[in-house]
Amino acid sequence: MPDTTHVPAGEYPISAPVHHIDLESEANKLLGSLPGHRRQTRNLAREAGVSVLMMAMETGDTLRDHAANGVVTVQLLSGRAVLTANNQHLDLREGRLAVLQPGVRHDVAAEEQSVLLLTITGGNE
Repeated sequence: MPDTTHVPAGEYPISAPVHHIDLESEANKLLGSLPGHRRQTRNLAREAGVSVLMMAMETGDTLRDHAANGVVTVQLLSGRAVLTANNQHLDLREGRLAVLQPGVRHDVAAEEQSVLLLTITGGNE
């Protein structure tokens, strides 16, 4: 398996039997803090080695060549972005989902101001 460059880290909400997350509200918070920054990320939940994160990206921002130890899902909630992985350019628009196997190196480029929902398996429990 290729070397990975990212293991989910940082502050997460307290572990709970059920998380009920208002994605629209979380997206609005991130977008509100985006001016003056190219990217904002919020850790929404981590349970049993599954991390859920939300990322807002400014137009033109690129998260370059990285990978994760676990399976990654990338769902575009708003805007438009291009995910490049395995020599494929995936046009992400609202409602589109990409699933990457562990260790797959990829880039994400925001064609418009975008909000993405990320799920990453593996990492600390």
